[in-house]
Amino acid sequence: MSRKKYSYLDHLVLTAKKYEVEEYLYYETKGRKLTAKQIELILLRNGIKIPTDETPRLSKEQVRKESYTGLFRAAALVTIIFAFVLLPGVIQKNTALVKSTYKKQDMASVVIEEPKEDIKDIFFEERDTRGFNTPHAQSVLALFDELEYDLNDVRQGKPVKPVFFTQLPRGINELEKINDRKKVFIQIVLPLVLSENEEILQERKKILFLSKTRKLTSSDEEWLNEKFKYYKVEKGNFELLLERADIIPPSLAIAQAAYESGWGTSRFALEGNSLFGQRTWKKNAGLIPLDREESETFKVTKFDIIRASVKAYKKNLNTHKSYENLRHERYKMRNNLEEISGLELSKYLDNYSEIKDKYVYYLQKIIEQNSLTDFDKSILLPTKKLNLA
Repeated sequence: MSRKKYSYLDHLVLTAKKYEVEEYLYYETKGRKLTAKQIELILLRNGIKIPTDETPRLSKEQVRKESYTGLFRAAALVTIIFAFVLLPGVIQKNTALVKSTYKKQDMASVVIEEPKEDIKDIFFEERDTRGFNTPHAQSVLALFDELEYDLNDVRQGKPVKPVFFTQLPRGINELEKINDRKKVFIQIVLPLVLSENEEILQERKKILFLSKTRKLTSSDEEWLNEKFKYYKVEKGNFELLLERADIIPPSLAIAQAAYESGWGTSRFALEGNSLFGQRTWKKNAGLIPLDREESETFKVTKFDIIRASVKAYKKNLNTHKSYENLRHERYKMRNNLEEISGLELSKYLDNYSEIKDKYVYYLQKIIEQNSLTDFDKSILLPTKKLNLA
């Protein structure tokens, strides 16, 4: 009896089943076929080591062998056609038929995984194609080492280096170690989240001060009116304004960015600087998801820089009616002088995704498995900002 040959996709499926990964099993029960990259991402989210892919090396030999065989067969068929068919029109028609048949046979014999057009947006199938003007993730890791920007030090209370990237680096998914992929992603996202939180805290201080000031200057009134409008609050309702103008804990923001962007490897993150999957219905804006239903018209918002994505994400959580319960809970934590917990607030994000409670579960797993709560007390080093590519 010949031994059964397993493809790389088979190994990923077996690994997901072996560790009883709930996210994979959930999709399996729904009858949804996942690509290799999607299963890799699910394993990565659940902290499971991805098995070694040995199929490319093996498949190359098979591809070469099958290709040569197919070429000889095609050449023979074409020779016969030219020898026995004289009419130019018939020659053209039959040659096209031979080419079509050859392609089908070739594809049937060498394809191992699903075709590229079925690949979903959550994970890049091949390499990042933005070009060499974008720094590589390996170089970014080396830069952080040189700057002595170490997440272990941050976990121990050391301030975060104010290093700001305008876009994600190339090749995060090419890093061999999963921990390196996660590490460079967190190192890039964390300063942006903290910086946005600092700006919000400065706003809160000013709002609190002005709410107790009897006579406001015209410039203060103008500034307040802008804030009421920005946070979608009726003018003069300071209590609701303070409920909305508050931070998003780094643990929660990083977990959502990790999930929505596949730890910085999704098409939306790389091509559109979109870390949180925000949607738009504007006609000439955003990226169209490859698996969007024909009846749908939404796109995923595209940003000039990743910081703009962070800013839009925070405004979304701080203003949209779907997250009113999250804001209420955060307000209670603030008034009770409690730490604003990302793990606790994640319970109120079931409306962020179509998978509802499953989404909350995945966020909490990402926070717990990667000890992201360690960053909720982090602060930025008060030095000159380093703006990088």
